[in-house]
Amino acid sequence: MHLDDLYRHFERIVAGLLMAGMVVVILLALWSFLRAAVLTAADPTGTLDYPVFQTLFDRLLAAIIALELAHSVQLMVTGRRGPTQLRAVLAIGVLAVVRKLVLIDIDSAEPMLLIGLSAAIVALAAALAILSWVQGRRETDRVPSPGAEE
Repeated sequence: MHLDDLYRHFERIVAGLLMAGMVVVILLALWSFLRAAVLTAADPTGTLDYPVFQTLFDRLLAAIIALELAHSVQLMVTGRRGPTQLRAVLAIGVLAVVRKLVLIDIDSAEPMLLIGLSAAIVALAAALAILSWVQGRRETDRVPSPGAEE
């Protein structure tokens, strides 16, 4: 057996174990979100104050981040690397920054933290824009122009 084949088998075993772990994490995050949502909805006062809002969105975004991570591992296992996997990783970054922004108490946040998060958002948005532009250019390069001979 060739060394590349051994590594590919090892990679698939590790990815399978990661996927199994991610399923558990996703289910736990989903359960946590659903439990918090039901308890909030069942509250007789019916108020949705900001800390409750933060908790709900924190748990929702945690579940979405876990789903995106599982998707990224699945892309790795199926061999679909490159722009597709990069887009998944960038999406995870965007979601993580948004989650952090939801959890921050703006009144007591350090200015440098806010500047850093702003820079992260701009960098991730720029990377996503560039990736979309590159993928769009590749697609237009592949499509023959009307009337062109094939």
